[in-house]
Amino acid sequence: MLVQNDFFDLYVKEEDVVIDLKKTGYPLKSFDMMTNQNPRIKIASFPALRKALTEIGNGHKVGYYLPLIEVIVQPDHMKAEVVINMTISEFQSEKHRLLPLIGKSLQDCGVVFGVIDLAVDDLYPGIAIEAAVGREPEKGEDAKITYIEKPEKKPVIREDGLADYYEMNFVTHVEEGDWLGDKIPPTDGKPGKDIFGNIVAAMRGSDVNLRYDRKSVVEVEEQKKFVLRALFGGALEFVDDIVSVGKHLIINGDVGPETGSITFDGAITVYGTVMSGYSVNATGDISIEGNEGITNAKEICSSEGDIYIKGGVFGGDNSLIEASGDIYIKHANNCRLFAKNIYVGSYILGSEVVGDTVMVDKERGRIIGGRIEALFRIECAFAGNVHERTTHLYAKGIDKDLIYLEIQQMVLELKEIQKNTLHLETQLSLFDNGLSNQLHGEQADAYDKLHKTLQAGRDKMFELDREIQVGLYKIKTAKPPQIEVSKEAYPGVIIQIGSKTSLLNNTTKGVFEVVDKILNV
Repeated sequence: MLVQNDFFDLYVKEEDVVIDLKKTGYPLKSFDMMTNQNPRIKIASFPALRKALTEIGNGHKVGYYLPLIEVIVQPDHMKAEVVINMTISEFQSEKHRLLPLIGKSLQDCGVVFGVIDLAVDDLYPGIAIEAAVGREPEKGEDAKITYIEKPEKKPVIREDGLADYYEMNFVTHVEEGDWLGDKIPPTDGKPGKDIFGNIVAAMRGSDVNLRYDRKSVVEVEEQKKFVLRALFGGALEFVDDIVSVGKHLIINGDVGPETGSITFDGAITVYGTVMSGYSVNATGDISIEGNEGITNAKEICSSEGDIYIKGGVFGGDNSLIEASGDIYIKHANNCRLFAKNIYVGSYILGSEVVGDTVMVDKERGRIIGGRIEALFRIECAFAGNVHERTTHLYAKGIDKDLIYLEIQQMVLELKEIQKNTLHLETQLSLFDNGLSNQLHGEQADAYDKLHKTLQAGRDKMFELDREIQVGLYKIKTAKPPQIEVSKEAYPGVIIQIGSKTSLLNNTTKGVFEVVDKILNV
């Protein structure tokens, strides 16, 4: 019996707190004060208590009778807390006998591991006290991947801080069996233990796959590592961060009568020169390493890579140098250069040059004569000469309105193809439900034609979507066109930014651009 008065009997039955109500009218607030004086009474439901105090009768369950030492175990069994259900006055008189009770309560609950050695000063009534903590499992080491250093096509920076385009490690050659990377596999973790003594499994470290081209690179297990090695000699390549070995043709001398003009699916390194009238065409990078450069070669063209010509070009108004990527060159003399970005170490003389950017050394580089066209930027130290040779510098810029118009047209075309594709898919679905195998002759041919038309439509949708995204990216990342002549731009130089043109009559220098629709020359 817990409480007995004129209104009710409050008692414990097993672990439940029960009321037998004799008469109504007992204030709820008074009942709350009574339970505060007995921390072991836990009311489970106030609606149930309100009902128990208003309906005369026996056996109203209103809560639970908590143990003197309440053990609370986390759902993951990694921690146990104890709550001492006493009033402060009870605690003060009984605290010196509580430690053995806490130990026994933990033991009765099955807690056998990670028990904390508590002191009397650690105890306080009514709050959760950490009493046991399990050992957390330790995750294993993640896989560690290392690749051969990715070749960077960039000029050497001299002591004076300027770029030296005459010396570049352009094509990295690897031999068959060369190391290209490796992976140390993930390790098993260290298991933990919960407060009940059960083993808690550890997570193995995260794994990750080596990224490599399986046609040119092999993965082998060596000394508990997975090692990447070249299947054959060639040029080291990284395409979308996938390491590979491209075909690499090395010419130890000149391209000329002994070799003929060269066309090759891969990278080419020529340690000599390309003689007059001869050509080098490759899908990969082209590196012409001879100090004397090339003279009157017909063409040097890379359909998918970059071009490096250490000694420059004397073109004789014949040579064509063209790359889908970038061109790095010492000088360009009476030739044509077409690339994404064009880097020139010394000068451009009487040449036609077209790229996104054309960068000639800003401390000493010269552009004399010819026509230079860039989508975004042209820079050099000197433009034209004292003889007022006509030199046309044209920074074209991006016509955003035109690109928007092209995107709108592509969107309309894409919607029309999507509509037709949906119609074809509906038609084909009628046959694909088991009827396609029953078609013969003209019906089978028609079915195949529909499938080919559907696939062609899907391919076109993919292509259009890609072109739309490219157009949007161009608009988003477009920079205003600029021409910078850091030292001197002589009379006779034509500065053109977009549709704005100015012929220089006096020597000047600076950054030329269109500001508020006016060319600032």
